[in-house]
Amino acid sequence: MAAAAVTGARHLRASRNGQDAVATYRGVGGAVVVVADGCGSAPSSEVGARLGATLFAAAVGARLADTEREIEVPAAWEAARADVVKALAAVAGGEHSLVRDCFLFTLVAAAIGPRGGASVWALGDGAYSFGDTTCVLGPFEDNQPPYLAYDLMNEPRRAHFASAPATCETIIVATDGACDLDTGLEGFATHKNLEHPDALRRQLALLARSDERIDWDARRVIRTPARLQDDCAVAVLHRRFAS
Repeated sequence: MAAAAVTGARHLRASRNGQDAVATYRGVGGAVVVVADGCGSAPSSEVGARLGATLFAAAVGARLADTEREIEVPAAWEAARADVVKALAAVAGGEHSLVRDCFLFTLVAAAIGPRGGASVWALGDGAYSFGDTTCVLGPFEDNQPPYLAYDLMNEPRRAHFASAPATCETIIVATDGACDLDTGLEGFATHKNLEHPDALRRQLALLARSDERIDWDARRVIRTPARLQDDCAVAVLHRRFAS
């Protein structure tokens, strides 16, 4: 698997922190990847995004070792959701201002279980792909995606769930920043990205960088804007089938 998050060009120009995060889990029961996108209007949503992604990856991973709970059914994901909400509630301590400032984030996650079953679970906008088929989640009305934090306010939103086809080798999840690219996600599932620990981050960093070159004949500077204007987090799960 491979996972990375970068700050988009728009946030770099404004000297703002990146608000996307990524987390992974690998154990004897399988593997999990999670991407999270903090709310752009909240002052410290990158805190919740990182905390939420880490907690969710661990909560789903804890269930992978339990072979009685297959990860390709929604109930296992919802149990992990409840664990994370409980942990966030303990941190928030009933302070709604802390929830609004830090805990507004979306989640898109994928997991492969002990028997080879795989699925995707999401709460909010973003995208995922099974092989070369990409599914875009959102945008939502009034640019208000369902956040996990609404569970803390007793207003839970319905999550998205999809089982991966049995023959699907590669699953990719991404925050909505990847939708800036107007292409599918399969370009992230390269051999280099899966083998080199920093290759995916470098690929995203280049996409978030603008370019300048001088046209000496025309005596002008040609500026090419970055393709990734928004923050972006991407994670790839690849499984090899026995021949």
